[in-house]
Amino acid sequence: MKRNIIQKNFRQLANLITLSRVAGVFLIFFLTPYTTNFWLIVTVLLYIVVCITDSIDGWVARKFNIVSDIGKILDPLADKILVLVFLPLLEMQAISSFPVFIILAREYAIMALRIGWAKHGTIVGASLSGKIKTAITLPVCGILFARIPVTEVSNLPLFFVPFNELRRWIFTWPHWVFTILIWGTIAVTLWSFFDYFGSYIWQEYVRKFDGDEVKAKRFLRTFIPNAFSMMNLICGSSAAVLAWFKYYHFAVLLIILGILFDALDGPLARKLDAASKWGANLDSKADFVSFGITPAIIIYQIFAINTHQFGVLCFGIVLAIFYYASVQYRLRRFDQTGHTPYFEGLPSPVGASMVLVAAISPYLHHLRFFVPVIIIIGILMVSKISYPHLSIASKKNFFKLLSVPAFIFTILTILKLIGSQSAYHSFVYEILFGLICVYVVFPLFQKLNVRH
Repeated sequence: MKRNIIQKNFRQLANLITLSRVAGVFLIFFLTPYTTNFWLIVTVLLYIVVCITDSIDGWVARKFNIVSDIGKILDPLADKILVLVFLPLLEMQAISSFPVFIILAREYAIMALRIGWAKHGTIVGASLSGKIKTAITLPVCGILFARIPVTEVSNLPLFFVPFNELRRWIFTWPHWVFTILIWGTIAVTLWSFFDYFGSYIWQEYVRKFDGDEVKAKRFLRTFIPNAFSMMNLICGSSAAVLAWFKYYHFAVLLIILGILFDALDGPLARKLDAASKWGANLDSKADFVSFGITPAIIIYQIFAINTHQFGVLCFGIVLAIFYYASVQYRLRRFDQTGHTPYFEGLPSPVGASMVLVAAISPYLHHLRFFVPVIIIIGILMVSKISYPHLSIASKKNFFKLLSVPAFIFTILTILKLIGSQSAYHSFVYEILFGLICVYVVFPLFQKLNVRH
């Protein structure tokens, strides 16, 4: 009987150690703020003992196989209470409020995630990032306790003397050392949070796919190319609004960014095996807006600026509709045929870039030049002329040579659009327009050479 009672009490040993940690934190709050080095050393020694119990209780429970359900609840609760020792440090001005907010917010956010896991019957142990966070946070907290300026008491117990000398040495550290320690702790704290949060989101995704991680990974990968398509749509929508209010240069800058995003989303989807029907629809809608609606608005605005005659303005509206219809037809056909090494008809981003560059050029926006450009581009987009995809064009020596000046003048165009003094050179827009024209007419010359 007596032996059973002893065994039963022994099984509570780990929980008693955990509860002592809570009691120790309570005493730390009681002892702070301190004003003498005696009570500072007492508080730091008590804090060291409390930190040691954080490792001992788990070791005892595992060593003697006395893990209990109440222990699983008490241990993380005690850990959260232990982190509250940052509040006395805040009161004693050893640390500012923002780092304390980050540290405490992380702890209670992780607690919320654990509750979410527990609802699905999943118990999550400490991750590597969590262990590193604890291994850094606890010593830094102890160092900050020793940083507090206090009144020196000379008649210290002999045992306290080495700790007092260590406290004096820490107090001589420059301010930047403590700044690095605090913000290093914050960095590890955030890393740990995102590690837990990422694991939680991943498990939620896997759960939606009935535990099939392969399907979940493929679905998750679709977010990468779709994000680029979404950025293209945002750029195109913003550019359309700016173009309507005659902010052409900003609109053109956004469309250039949209072209870049559009050039990346498709290759990323194929590279990551993340192609999806929803992503293809999103890409088409983004292209309609960026390379169809925005250039059509600019075409109308160019006519509105260059003429006040009603008949000519109506012609401009018809021309804008013609251009948009050409883009829509071109994109619909692309949706049906899918990705191929050669485009059937002029790619809509190329057509849009020619229209936009001509619109902002002081020499090319005049109607006698602008109108033929729009008509030719529209016809080429609906035509069946084969234009090489970027992956094919990059292998041809001719386009390799063309890519260098095209890249240079694209950068100069961007710099000029944002008002950089280094790009205030004449004919930047016109030269870029000419380089794009080389790509446009290249298949025509290639066909003539084949026939001859």
